[in-house]
Amino acid sequence: MTQLIIDIGNTRIKLLTYSKNKYGALELFGDDESFIQYIHQQQLQKATIIVSSVRNEENTNRLISLFQSIIILKETTAIPIINQYKTPKTLGRDRLANAVGAYHLKPNQNNLIIDIGTCLKFDFINANNEYLGGSISLGFSMRYNALHTFTDNLPLFESEITNQLLGNDTKSSIVSGTYLGMVAEIKQFIQDYEAKYEQLNIFLTGGDLSYFENEELSQKNSIFADPLLTLKGLKVILDYNE
Repeated sequence: MTQLIIDIGNTRIKLLTYSKNKYGALELFGDDESFIQYIHQQQLQKATIIVSSVRNEENTNRLISLFQSIIILKETTAIPIINQYKTPKTLGRDRLANAVGAYHLKPNQNNLIIDIGTCLKFDFINANNEYLGGSISLGFSMRYNALHTFTDNLPLFESEITNQLLGNDTKSSIVSGTYLGMVAEIKQFIQDYEAKYEQLNIFLTGGDLSYFENEELSQKNSIFADPLLTLKGLKVILDYNE
């Protein structure tokens, strides 16, 4: 039986198939119509499916109405970890899936997950397999957009990186502040977690992972970069419920 793992994000939809004990190629969709067309073309409506969505209920329901057998990740869905988040209903499903993915790879250990996507998210699961929460701040593109949108004269740049600390014109100053500022934020959060928790595993994931995975973010603990961590976590939850 083919399993279908779907992550409906703010900016795009990710789809991963699992069949005959192996994953298929990752499919990315920038709009809903191309996703719907792909499902019909590949005749995937009858696959066993799990869906994680950060969109509103109306938008999500439109997409999942395509399928017959489906698990929608909610706060009531059975998971193999203990969720200690105080408001589980408001917890982003992708954050929960990331925690399960890290737990599956490194059970009974302290795991910090850094999701570099639309938002920059830190999530922590301890050695007792308890998800405790984390933090959310602006993502990479969002920082560029905010500088442009909320000022009158700053131009818009997107997804540019640099090692130039001192910008000597407007563009290099914006790129330095945006990219190096985000690197500094990630490093500082890692240091704060390392000071509090011993033997910490650090997982990097998210759509903008490639811009940051070559940075030396920690000199103390191992870092594992996995762009599919969210989807792999969803696969674990699907198997757990089946």
